Amino acid sequence: MNINTAEVFEIVIRSLYVTVTATCMATIIGIILSIIIYLGKFKFKNELISIINSLMSTPPVIMGLVVFLILSRKGPLGNLQLLFTPTAMIIAQLFLLIPISMSLTIDCLNKSGEDILNTCKILQANKKDTVIILIKEIKYHIITVVIATFGRGISEVGAVMLVGGNIRGKTRVMTTYIAQSTSMGNFDESLMIAVILLSISFISTFFIRRLQREK
Repeated sequence: MNINTAEVFEIVIRSLYVTVTATCMATIIGIILSIIIYLGKFKFKNELISIINSLMSTPPVIMGLVVFLILSRKGPLGNLQLLFTPTAMIIAQLFLLIPISMSLTIDCLNKSGEDILNTCKILQANKKDTVIILIKEIKYHIITVVIATFGRGISEVGAVMLVGGNIRGKTRVMTTYIAQSTSMGNFDESLMIAVILLSISFISTFFIRRLQREK
């Protein structure tokens, strides 16, 4: 069993860096946009929410293709030369994770937001205070959104492989490493990374279940 421990460690750290960064950004953006949409009164609001929910099931490789076209040499952001870098992988995961974060948050607001807003009206809270109260009241759900979003991002392979290129020492992450090692017949290495990835996913699920019980 010939495994380069230093390379495995580097791949795990890179995977966590890409996904943690994308998860934090997606959660912040998703929650802000979700609250704006929920509190807003405008035409086609329900249709917009339906689109957001539909984007949750968009194949990751499609999101990767969109980012690839944007960052490619002939794309609108081609001059930035971000393609086949960790930054491109983070952007691809953002495209994938923001709809998930928004859909989960809007679902929570639809279930409990009305009671919270009624309380805010009784307290005569202004818009700023209302937003703060909303965030405080759904704080446990926000943690669940973060963990669920992270779990989705850490297991993604199609989009990050497309925009990252699976370059050794630069953009290779756990999922793309597993895909390549398996195709080359290096099952020992694939299994080792798979165990690490499964452990991370298991820990994420464990925290979600624990938070749900504590609500």
